[in-house]
Order: sequence, then structure tokens, then C-alpha cells
Amino acid sequence: MLDQTIDLSNLTTKLTVFMTEENSKRVQLHLRLFKNLLLKYAILRSETKTILDDIHVLLTDDKWLELEVLAEQLNKDDDILFRRCLFHFAKCMESSVIRPSAVTVIDTDIDLLHWYRANYQFGCELNTAITCWNETSTLANSTKRAIAQKALHCLNVLCQKESSVLDALLDDGLLWFESVTRYRAVFKQYPIQDKNKILESALLGVLQAYRPLEFVSISITINHKTIDVTDLAEIEPSIVGQLKQLADSPKFKGEKEHDVTSVTQRFIANVTSIRKVFDAYPDILNGTGLDSFKDSEFSLLKKARKLLRKEQFSELLLFLEEHFEHEVYRHDYVANLLPFYFEKQNKFRLIDYAEIAENHPAIMVEIVNIHQSEIDLLPEKNYSMETLHTRFSKLKRLVINYVLPNYKSELVQFGFSCLSMNDNYIQKAIFQQLQSNVKSNVISLRTGTSFTETIRWLMAITGQPVVEAYKISFKRYQRHARRLKIEDLYSDDELKELVFYIEKGIRESDSEQQLLALYFARIQVKSCWNTSPMSDIELSDISDVALPTSRKSITLLIQKPRKGYDIDTYSLDGRTVNSVMRDIVFVRDNLTNAYRDLGNDDVKKYLFIFKDKTNVYRLDAGNIIAHIKTILNRLGCTVAYNSMRIRKNGANHLYREVAKQMRAYEAVKLHTFDTFIQHYQRVSEAQTQQTLHTAVDVMQRYFTGREIDPEIRVLMVDDGTTQKTPTGECTSNGNDAEAKQYQKEHRHLSDKESDMWCSDFLACVWCKHFRTVADPEHVWQLLSYRDYVLADMSASVSDIDNNDFQQDAIKALHQRVDEILKQVSQKNPTAVNKGQELMEQNGMHPFWAFAITSVNKNVGDII
Repeated sequence: MLDQTIDLSNLTTKLTVFMTEENSKRVQLHLRLFKNLLLKYAILRSETKTILDDIHVLLTDDKWLELEVLAEQLNKDDDILFRRCLFHFAKCMESSVIRPSAVTVIDTDIDLLHWYRANYQFGCELNTAITCWNETSTLANSTKRAIAQKALHCLNVLCQKESSVLDALLDDGLLWFESVTRYRAVFKQYPIQDKNKILESALLGVLQAYRPLEFVSISITINHKTIDVTDLAEIEPSIVGQLKQLADSPKFKGEKEHDVTSVTQRFIANVTSIRKVFDAYPDILNGTGLDSFKDSEFSLLKKARKLLRKEQFSELLLFLEEHFEHEVYRHDYVANLLPFYFEKQNKFRLIDYAEIAENHPAIMVEIVNIHQSEIDLLPEKNYSMETLHTRFSKLKRLVINYVLPNYKSELVQFGFSCLSMNDNYIQKAIFQQLQSNVKSNVISLRTGTSFTETIRWLMAITGQPVVEAYKISFKRYQRHARRLKIEDLYSDDELKELVFYIEKGIRESDSEQQLLALYFARIQVKSCWNTSPMSDIELSDISDVALPTSRKSITLLIQKPRKGYDIDTYSLDGRTVNSVMRDIVFVRDNLTNAYRDLGNDDVKKYLFIFKDKTNVYRLDAGNIIAHIKTILNRLGCTVAYNSMRIRKNGANHLYREVAKQMRAYEAVKLHTFDTFIQHYQRVSEAQTQQTLHTAVDVMQRYFTGREIDPEIRVLMVDDGTTQKTPTGECTSNGNDAEAKQYQKEHRHLSDKESDMWCSDFLACVWCKHFRTVADPEHVWQLLSYRDYVLADMSASVSDIDNNDFQQDAIKALHQRVDEILKQVSQKNPTAVNKGQELMEQNGMHPFWAFAITSVNKNVGDII
């Protein structure tokens, strides 16, 4: 019977007009489904009479929306089916139609049905708000759509978290938020999971588009990006002007060669960090905006360091420095750092005393007082800031490693005055321990000495007596230090490779900073000046000298801290180190001249300066060597650059030779160092000749009254016409000057039969009568002399003072044997190898048995 009371003929007739071949079957299907729903639900039969009479009502008033809201009373599947039927009826009449419960943003329909069903008026208001956002926002389409979706998601999350918020919104609508301040307070009271407040900002943006007068926002613009700072303005009104000023500064407008996109993102990130800090510590703020960070000894900045991530805090620090227009030093916001200001470098070096301060605050108070006193009185002292920094560094290690472990109670109770108590008991004990550690190689001699000097300094400035006990002697180690220093120098081959890659880098470099570093290396390799004095060269230290000739000359002043800050004067006259002069003048007049005036007065006076974007800095002696090493390594150099390993007299002669060959070697950029060295001519042997001259001088003083001959004479065969000696062959005929000198020195051991011969076999290698033969037997004799006799002599030299001359003589003899063996290998390469085999198999040559009687000839090498 019900089937007879429901008449869809009128609805069908009116829809038939709009049916097409494409939608006919779909519409007829939904007419049958619609009829079944009307038969099933009485409420639908009563509420759909108007559309059964005139289907056009569905498109002209709110009936469609009312029916969608009404469908909530159906079961879930029927709810969906009923709304689908309405949609297909409407779409049949108008193809572009959308559901009235949805709002369109750009090309996306966002469903609001659950808000309509919660409260019809609130749903309408929300629809209006989203529509206003869509029509007024100037953001990109994708961003506009995303913000609308995030705003609705934010509203859902907030209402699900707190039901009272939902009730208030349904009663009062979106204006329940009242203002931006009230809005922020709601989210602060009911926080949601929203990293970086993205959802919160999205909803606020929609509200401001809907009701701009109620939700007034304060924003700043940086490079066409708008940042909402309304919340910051409410907390700290003065910050708005400060941020606007920074946004318009040259750095953040990209006028200092910064990437505009990058600085804009960093600016926005800094605003977020500031908001986070201000929200966390509102009680510290005092109305000065960004200046609040440095008030009360940077208390807010110290808290920000704990609150923010490391990279966030680093960016904030740079941001604040831009606002303050001066650097914020690390010791300003990190506790227990002792600062030492180096005027020439215009920078602080810091020593961290946190370990002592945290465990023993009373000791730290005394150290801080000593530090302040020393800084204040430094102009009256006879040492520099470098020395003071070193002493406080050593003091820290002394306290931690030597005083606290054994004398903690005394130090805590009496402070550093405990060092002189009980007849200087603690002071003596520490001196004794330092001496013992040096002797047992627990610490180095240099470390032990510096620790001792630090204690003496501490006793002096605290007015306590210094005990002259348990001294550490430097003299017995001096020759070892000299030997290590000599062995640690670059060889000529290593210097050639360094020179090659320095020149290669200068030719290929397109970076001014790299070019400056390479010129620094070039000058240093040639002159062997230390890094620190070189970086301290000022323009006023360079004087052009007028000469009668056309040749140019300059005078250069270099102050050397290791020489008591004495000033050395170098006259670069174009003859001895002409290329060094040219390099210095090139750096001054060409490389740095263009941007020198951009630097401040403290920077532009130095020779070595560089430009980074729009700022000019002086070369830092602390990292220039590492920078040069990195550049050369990237170019392919296998020798690590180390200024301490360059020969004392420099390598200017070698540099000139290599550079001259490189100019002739046209394809230098296309080949490696190995290829270049194949075409490289022999370098000057000035260094070898200098070494030889030194050795001859030593031997002339050691073997007084005998002629020293630097020439080396090697025979190819032993013809039996010469005298046999343990070292080789002797061409003397007897009764010569050498024999007379030997008899004079050994007359109490001689007899008349031997008076005509010299028997000083240790001096043979420097004698004009000495000959050796290029065969294995004679090589064995020389190796035995070098590795047994000279080694035994070296080991027998006592450790007393003033024995350096003995070691120099032994060294000269050792070098002489090496030179003789080198000459032998050139004439007969196999002789040296076979001689070494004889040495390994038989030990010392029998001819030398008289010299070392304790060594059996079959015993192996004692070295």
C-alpha cells in the first residue's frame, strides 16, 4: 500500500528533461534507491515532499543542506546513500554543482558537514570564514589550500582535546576567540600537538581573513615574506621596531652578498626561537625587546642556550650580534670561562675551569681573583698575554692532576697559601713529583719545566717563597732536541714538491682567499719566517727604500715573540731574496689593495687581510697553516705543510730554481708532480756545501794541527801500493805532518820504530791521504767504523754539560762515512749491497777488533 502512496512520476518527469545518454542509467538507478529510502523512513517522506513537487528547490534554497543535516538520523549506510541520491539529482540538472555542506578552496572541496550537524549556524559561519580566506589570501594556491585544511584540522584537534571549547564555539561561534591575545591564551591553556605552531598559525590566518578588525595582527615583511609577530608585540612591544629594522638591514636584504632565500629563512627561524624563549621566560623581560638578552649579565641568553637546540642558539647568537652591532663573546653566556684578550688578533682565547668550579667553588673564586688581578696589572709585567694564557692553562692541569688528588683538604681550607705551609712541604712534594715524572717519561721535559715555572709564578704573585729544590735540568737534553729538530726538517725533495704545488695553486686558483694563503706559504717557504710574526706584519713595517740605481728595495720589520719581542730588520734589496720582496709588494699593492679601505682601522693596517662577502678580516695565525695544508692536499700534494719543518736558512735558492723550471715547463697544469720532476733540473747544492763547510770546520777544530781534506777519492781496484788501515787505504809515505802531529799527541805510547807513521785511524776519513776502494771488503770496513766504532764513541760520551763539541765531531765523522758510501755506490752500486751483506753475516770487520775488544766479530750489529 505504501508503494502506491509514493509517486515519483513528477520527479522523474522533471529529471528526464536533463537526462543524457551518459547519466540516464545512473539517475534512474538512484531514483529507485531514493524510492526505497522513502519507503523505509517516514521522516524522509515528510521532509522530501517539496522536492518531489519541484526538484528545482534543491538548487535554489537551503533545502539540500537541511536534508543532508537531517540524514544524520539514518543509519550510516543509508545516510551516505541518501546524500548520494541528492547529489546525482542536482548534478543531473547542473553539472558544476557541489554539495552545500562543502566549501571550495581553489580546486578542492572541503567537507564541513560534521560542523553543520554539530551546529547549523556554526557550520555556516565556518563556511563563510573559509570562503573569505580563499578570496582574500594572496598566497600561492597550494599554500592557500593547505592552510585552510590545517585550520579545520586545528579546530578539530582543539575541540576533541577540550569539550568545553567545543561547547563555547557552538554557542558563541568563532568570535568566542575574541582577539589574537585571547586566541593565543586558549592554545596556551589547552596545548595541542603542533610542532612550531603550524596548525595554530593556520587557524589564526583564517580568522584574520574572516574578521580582520577583531583579530588584528602585527606583522613584518622581509623579502616579500610576511611574519606574524602579534604575540611578540603583546609581550614586548619594542621588539617589533627592532625586527623591522633588522629586516631592512643590508645583510637580510641580501646586499652583503648573502643568499636572499637563505637569510630570509634564517630570519624566520630566529623569530620562532625568540618567541619560544619569550614564552618560556616572560618574567625576565623588561620591555627592551632584543636588548633583554644582554641585561643582567646575559641571563636571558644563558637560559636560551639551555632551551634551544645548538644550531638554533648559534643562529640566534648571530642574529643578536647583528642587532647589538658588536660581537657577543662566549664567556659572556658560558660560566667558568677565563678570557684572555689578544689585541693584535682582536679576539679572546678562553680556558674552561668548569671542572674546578663545579666541584670546588671556593678554589675557583681565588683563581678568578688572581686572573682579574693579573689582567689588570699586565701592562706592568715583563710577560705578555700569551704567557699569561699559557700559565693559567698549566695552572688548571696542575690543580687537577697534582694538587687536588693528594692535597685536596689543604687546598680547600687554605687556598693556594697551602703551598708554603709546613716549610713548603706541598711545594717541594709537587716539584719532586714533576722531576720524577720527567725522568720516567710520564711527562715531557718541556711540560715538566712549564709546570715548574707556573708554580714559581703562582708563588711569586701570591707573595710566597719559592723553594729551589728538585730542579729539572734542560742541558742534558739539548743535543737530543737539536737532533730531533734537524731530523724533522724537510728534505730537498719534499721542499721541491711543496714548491711545485704552491706554484700550481697560484696559477690555477680563482679564489682571492686561497691565493692569499698560497702567497703566505710562498713567502714563508722562501724566508722561513714564523707564522705568528708574519701574520702580524703591518703596512707601516714595510718601507720602500730609494736607491741610486733603478733597482727597487724595501726594508721590513718583524717582531718575534720568541726573541723577547725583539724586532728584526730585513733589507730586501733585490739581490738575495728578490722574489720575497716581490711577493710582499704584490700582496700589498695588488692582492689586497682593492678592498683594504673596506676594513676597519684595526684590520686594514695589516699586510695579510682577506675579504669575506662585504667584510674584511686579518689572516688568523691560528688556522692559516691548516688552511694551506688543505689547499695543497686538494691539489694533490703528498707532503703535509708544516712551517716548523722548513730549514732555518729558508729555501729561497731552491724556490727560485723550481719556479724557473716551472715557467719553462709549459704544460704544468696538465701534469702531476711526478711528471714535472722528470723534467726538473738539479737544484743548487748550496745546502749541501753549507753542511760540508760546517763539518770541515768541526774536524779542523777537533783534529788540531792536521790538514782536513773535504775531497773524497774512491779507487776502482786495490793495486797493493797503499798502506792498509782499518778504515781503508793510506797513500802516506811516512814522516809527514800527520805522523809528527800524532807522535806529539801520543809520545808516551810510541816507540822509535813507529815514529814515522800516523796511527790515528779515527781521523782517516778526513785525511788527504785517505783512499777507499769500490769493493765489498772496503765497504764492510767503513760500515764497521760507522755502526760500531762511532756508535760506541757516541754511547760513551757523558751527559755532563759542555760536551756538545764531542757529539758534533762524531756527527761529522758519521756524515763523512755516509758521503763516502754514496760516492762508492755511484761507481759500483753492487759493492755497497754486498758490503752490507758481509756486515749482517759477520758483524764487525776484524780490522776494528782493537777498537772494541768486547765485541766478537761474529756478533751482529749492536745498533
